[in-house]
Amino acid sequence: MGGVAGHMDHLYDNRNLTFAKMKEIMQAGADAELSTEEKVDGQNLFLSYSISEGKAKGARNKGNLRGGGLDASGLAKKFAGRGGLEKAFNSGFSAFEKAVESLSDGEKQKIFGPDTNIWYNSEVMDPGTEGDADDPGSVNVIKYDNKTLKIHNVGHFVFDRESGEKEPIPEGALETLDNAYDRMQNSLHGNDFSLARKAIIQLQKLEDQDALQRAFSKINSTVSAEGLSDKSTIEQFLFTRLVNGLDTDLPRNLKEQLAKYLLQTPDNIGKRALKKNLTKEDQQDLDNIIKNKRMILRDAILPIEMAVHDYTVAILAGLKSVFISDNDKEVQRLKSELTKAVEEITAKGPEDPSSMEVMQFHLNKIKDFSQLTTPIEAVVFDYDGHTYKFAGNFAPLNQILGMYRYPKDGRKIATENLTKNAKPVTEVNGRKVALLPGGFKPPHAGHYGLAKMLASDPDIDEVIVIIGKNPRFSTVEPKIKITAEQSKNLWDLYTRKDRNIKVRVQEGKTPVADVYDLIADKNSFSEGDVVVLGKSDKDVGDTRYDRAQSWAERNNPGVSVEEMIFPVIGGKNMGGSNLRNVIADDQRDIFFSMLPDHLNEKEKEDAWISVTSNFNETLNSLIDDQIDEMSTMAAGAVEIGVGPFGFGGKTNSYNPYSKNKNKKPKVKRAKRQRRR
Repeated sequence: MGGVAGHMDHLYDNRNLTFAKMKEIMQAGADAELSTEEKVDGQNLFLSYSISEGKAKGARNKGNLRGGGLDASGLAKKFAGRGGLEKAFNSGFSAFEKAVESLSDGEKQKIFGPDTNIWYNSEVMDPGTEGDADDPGSVNVIKYDNKTLKIHNVGHFVFDRESGEKEPIPEGALETLDNAYDRMQNSLHGNDFSLARKAIIQLQKLEDQDALQRAFSKINSTVSAEGLSDKSTIEQFLFTRLVNGLDTDLPRNLKEQLAKYLLQTPDNIGKRALKKNLTKEDQQDLDNIIKNKRMILRDAILPIEMAVHDYTVAILAGLKSVFISDNDKEVQRLKSELTKAVEEITAKGPEDPSSMEVMQFHLNKIKDFSQLTTPIEAVVFDYDGHTYKFAGNFAPLNQILGMYRYPKDGRKIATENLTKNAKPVTEVNGRKVALLPGGFKPPHAGHYGLAKMLASDPDIDEVIVIIGKNPRFSTVEPKIKITAEQSKNLWDLYTRKDRNIKVRVQEGKTPVADVYDLIADKNSFSEGDVVVLGKSDKDVGDTRYDRAQSWAERNNPGVSVEEMIFPVIGGKNMGGSNLRNVIADDQRDIFFSMLPDHLNEKEKEDAWISVTSNFNETLNSLIDDQIDEMSTMAAGAVEIGVGPFGFGGKTNSYNPYSKNKNKKPKVKRAKRQRRR
């Protein structure tokens, strides 16, 4: 829907929605418990009627509404010269006006109010609409059988011309319209357009709920990686993502204010206050971020968007449109048109690389043409007083076809909507394997969540985690190290039930070098296989995988390489360096909180033992050396003091790791303490 209706929300568009509520809605959809209506691919028009003028009124924007709407001549003037679009709007509007004439004055007043107060959300569907070259959204992607004016079941409102505010329609207005529907429809006998009201379409229960569980897994791992939970809202998620991921050296307090400004929260301090007292370089940095606000916000929500998208594709799979007699034929036509569009855009790729990248991003959402199984644009439903849509693959399909039909505007779309993780879709004849190299010293919940997200992707057969062999140390005293062996022990613990996640320690010079070696290894990959290389969105712009595809072409022909960009691994305070310091500080409870949720208490204890084994061995060795040294002293030269453990009546505070070592404890008390 466009015009006055604006953008109908996907689940992730409602910033007040909690992730718990999001999953509740998705579960209800999977259980076929939502009351859904077909959203059609037509031209949006809001309709009312002026009793005083005896004319139907239409509106496409708020200005039209404030002016009391456009009558037939005003609407004709507005769309003059717009070809099929002009004809569709004018014919549909005329049909509506004729249908309203069949109503009594009392019915008109109850349905529309005394002075065009009540407006109805409708759609003009004309299979012959050719569209307007200046308006990429003017052509219908889906071809319906008949010319239809559909009055939706949601989206209606009372409009206050003075305040410009919308309010819910009075109780009984829509019921009165429905009661008069048959009479209105009969009045259009012989007219090109027919009237349609409800297009109830029942979702089918997902007998196999793998798609739902994959979506939940992706949502859970993404949310927990930011240190959030099911109780968090979309807005809280976006705020945290922005603060943790904005590419700027601004201090955290300013990052937080910048995030609030980008999100336009009520408590944001404004651009001028943000720039106050900043250096010219930081001001330029801030200006660049604000300039790219749209893309940044899109990238911030993208992991959740992709999870919901894949779920909606499964939910809508095979649904039949109420307005199409041969749904399978229309699906095949859409596939053919998409194929042609992809071929044409690809052929022009060197001339228009930005459009090429945008196309690749939308193809990434579609994944495979076999995922185009329904000619339905979306289904619409109300939940807790909010209207949502499940859109499936229509949105990316619409974007690609729009770029194909209107290449000039397609380049404009590319500039505005380019995302960082665009990648081509390949026809996968062999295996698709994701390689995940890293230090992982030690691996935490964010690392495992990423591997699990990849492993849950239906297109990925296997995930190979490659652990760097070099140990890493804490930055606090006592200095501890985490080794590759310890990292692997934890990975093995995390993935004990994940059959398609394999873990290995680096064999070459670096984990990334191992990636290149594996790509070239004909025993590992063969023709038709696809290697997915993952990196964090904070690393966009690095060059470590730039040679991967050419390397495959030279050393293992037929193997394809894709890059996938993921959200920054780990949320606030969740990172390898911080985790090592937590271990060094003996903060067991904090360590447990940074482990994957599926571990039980015994497994968490096993993880703790694994990462502290080197530390305990080092400590014991130091104590042993100290005892041996003190054992060489003459027994009579060492006096045992009285009172608390230590010397001179003071508690012993000897620390073998301290740079300023205090007096060493007496031998017998050291041994006794160790035994304790």
